Amino acid sequence: MTGETRRRAIFFPVLFASAFTLNFCWESWHGLLYAAHQTIPAMSYVPMMVQMSLLDALSVVGMQLFTALFARALVWSPDLRSVTVFFLAGMIPAGGVEYVSVNILHAWSYTPEMPTLFRVGLSPLLQLPLTGLAGVFLSRPFSGYGRS
Repeated sequence: MTGETRRRAIFFPVLFASAFTLNFCWESWHGLLYAAHQTIPAMSYVPMMVQMSLLDALSVVGMQLFTALFARALVWSPDLRSVTVFFLAGMIPAGGVEYVSVNILHAWSYTPEMPTLFRVGLSPLLQLPLTGLAGVFLSRPFSGYGRS
């Protein structure tokens, strides 16, 4: 196995694990900003958070691969262009899903404490871009990228 192949083989599982952990924490925290979440029993709430965090971690890996198309590198350097593409790759779909779910389908609603922008919660809007970037920045040195 070449050095690059080894780094990639480490990078993606670490990215997934870190994205899962960060998103589980974020989901658990910002669940308090959704009206219905406050009444869900823990026996139902925790598995729901695990499921959402697994989907979020898969989304972060997808955002990484989407950004790789623009950067022309499977594990891209965190320059301004790549970070912007990654950030938008998380924020635009999240904004669309939240807007439709809250304002059109009325699938869920926010508590008054949820800050909003154009009737979309800021917490869900920023979740994937911020937890994803944190996961990328944690995974790079762990897998050997960015070292001298």
